[in-house]
Amino acid sequence: MKDRPNLRYRIHPGLRYDPIEPGRIEISIPLGTKRLRVSSKIGSLLEQIKSEAVLTGAMIAQRLGPSVFEAMVKYHFLFPEESSTALEGGLCIPVPEPAGQSISVFDLDELQADDAVLLHAPILTTTGGEISVAGGGQHVRSQLVQCFKHPLGTAGKGVLLDLDFGTRLEPEHLRLFDLGDVIYRPSMDSATDVGERLTYVCRNIVERDACPIILGGDHAQAFYSISALGERYPRLGVLQFDAHPDLYAMGAPCDLQLNHANVMHWVRRMPHVVSIWQVGIRDYFYQPTENLQLEVDPKLYILSAFEAETAGYERLFRNMDRSLPWFISFDVDVLFGTEVPQTATPVLGGLNFYPLLACFERLLSEFRIVGMEFVEIGDASQGAHGTAAVAARLLSRYLFHLSKAMVADRCIYSPFHQSEK
Repeated sequence: MKDRPNLRYRIHPGLRYDPIEPGRIEISIPLGTKRLRVSSKIGSLLEQIKSEAVLTGAMIAQRLGPSVFEAMVKYHFLFPEESSTALEGGLCIPVPEPAGQSISVFDLDELQADDAVLLHAPILTTTGGEISVAGGGQHVRSQLVQCFKHPLGTAGKGVLLDLDFGTRLEPEHLRLFDLGDVIYRPSMDSATDVGERLTYVCRNIVERDACPIILGGDHAQAFYSISALGERYPRLGVLQFDAHPDLYAMGAPCDLQLNHANVMHWVRRMPHVVSIWQVGIRDYFYQPTENLQLEVDPKLYILSAFEAETAGYERLFRNMDRSLPWFISFDVDVLFGTEVPQTATPVLGGLNFYPLLACFERLLSEFRIVGMEFVEIGDASQGAHGTAAVAARLLSRYLFHLSKAMVADRCIYSPFHQSEK
């Protein structure tokens, strides 16, 4: 977060001081990727500050000096007092093959408006199912990497072509940055820890008017990603593509525990969320009524899978509030034909690809989309028509729009013809 002088800060409990030469030390934290070399005097001052009550940023800056204070905050050696202890475990780790340019959480201040920032959050709130969806988002990243890679595996020049839409994008105009994976330590971290790290990172992204693209993880992720947008977007619309409403309630204690089946109860109660459109809903089930209240939520609108597939998406476009910024939360089980292991909770029916792609194209052309997430993707390997491939394709259109791709209709690239001997 941007440092504020009146904010109170605490020192990372795992801060290390390693001597490197007389009068100089190197400061680091567990799972951090940055090391800071300072005078031993700074180390002594930090130990003094650590032993005292939590101090304001202005007081710490006065002792350390403004430049050292700013570096300490930037590299997370100092945390705002109210920050979750989950942040002490680190935030994101880079991946070997990033989609776009790799970026560190420490360099988010370099982002520009409309930059796309990709990250994977392995959130899983329920276990014991037939498959896991914690790491499925990595398959979407892999699809993007393959699409953006030179076919000969070299670093030669090229362009990105979209033959469906007749557009061309110069790679240098593609401002896609990959933060890697949100840290998850299986023996130590809960889904809440991962979620709070995600919230912190997303808040930093949108603070700079950049656009987060989060790959899940299960749909409970939406609580953390959407809550992160509240400060930057005090009036936000949420566009949920899903086979399920994720508004399930049993009239039992489990209703009080956030999970992928009830996350939209949490989202609809967020003050900054003023409109929710649920698209592709088609589940049918037995609803308990004991210990529950029946209510009508004026924020909530539904375009069922039946209506979308038989009458189209026109009612959605006609009634969405065009004055709002919109965040897309996309559960891949909304798609037609998805089965285990492509997702964990398939439902008969679903949205077909090309009408859905056309829907996305109108959304991206006519509305302000400030970020999106794709969730509930199975960890198993995926084929050319799998959920990861569809997510990557929809995401590619977002990237082409953000990067303002050019029309390339009827343009072809042909080899040079050698003159006949």
